[in-house]
Amino acid sequence: MAQQQLAVGATTHAGSRTGSLRRVLGRDWLLSWLMVGPVVLIVVALLIYPFLDAFVLSFQERFIGQTGAWVGLQNYAYLVNGSDQLFWKAFAITCAFTGAAILGKLILGLSMAAVLNQDYLPAKNIWRGIMFLPWAVPAVVTAYVWRVLFDTTGPINGAIAEFGLMDDYIYFFNDAKLALPALALVVIWAGTPFWTMNLLAGMQAISQELYEAAEIDGAGTAQKYWFITLPSLQPVLFVTAMLSTIWTSANLTQIIILTGGGPNNATMTLPLLSYLTAIPGHQLGMGAAISMTIVPVYMVLVYFLTRRMLRQEG
Repeated sequence: MAQQQLAVGATTHAGSRTGSLRRVLGRDWLLSWLMVGPVVLIVVALLIYPFLDAFVLSFQERFIGQTGAWVGLQNYAYLVNGSDQLFWKAFAITCAFTGAAILGKLILGLSMAAVLNQDYLPAKNIWRGIMFLPWAVPAVVTAYVWRVLFDTTGPINGAIAEFGLMDDYIYFFNDAKLALPALALVVIWAGTPFWTMNLLAGMQAISQELYEAAEIDGAGTAQKYWFITLPSLQPVLFVTAMLSTIWTSANLTQIIILTGGGPNNATMTLPLLSYLTAIPGHQLGMGAAISMTIVPVYMVLVYFLTRRMLRQEG
């Protein structure tokens, strides 16, 4: 009799605990966690754990194949007060490179989207497909194509020599003054389709009644574009600019293939400096510290991006 009472009590306690979980987590909480669980595991394994490991590593003096020693903020102090000041040079180059690329993508994206949005454009779908090709081609392939185009034996310098346009070749990636603009041109070419695609979708979502009302009021093409199109594209422009800023500043593939950070560190960005310090330089702790300095900027960008996207959904 006592055993039966204990069994009934245990069953009642388990049932009440399950009922409490359902009240707190919802009726189908177990099924929900079973469905979300794999995604959570993937995010933890591929994002959260590597980030936390790199964060801890940035406070250590650790070389490849050796045990790390805790040094606190010494790595960050060396970056700020280092004698070569390479960190600050890379920081300035990253800002200049990202700003120039974003400005170029903005101007070309708006122009191309405005042209492709016209109803009278012949073979409009074909032109849209051609415009998206640079975005679809892998970054490695585009980098090697531009490397051939800008080489001294490439078609650009070949035309210069053939027609005698200049006294000497243009050393795009060997001249410290031309390397960064040439690199920004490559990134603009590869990233403009993303801007065009988003801006074109935003333009098509604008109500035609606004343009018709503006025409009745006597507004011209430039006035309609300035007072209707651009204000209506603000949400799209903001999201596109935030995403493009993150991707452009973190660009690594094209820089490694085209310049490798040279000449004379003229194209040395922070992601590239982190990679060269950690992998070829074998200084894992210092490389992690360099990468951690970019994290606050990305966190601010992600915060504003997430808030804007949630506001649009609401």
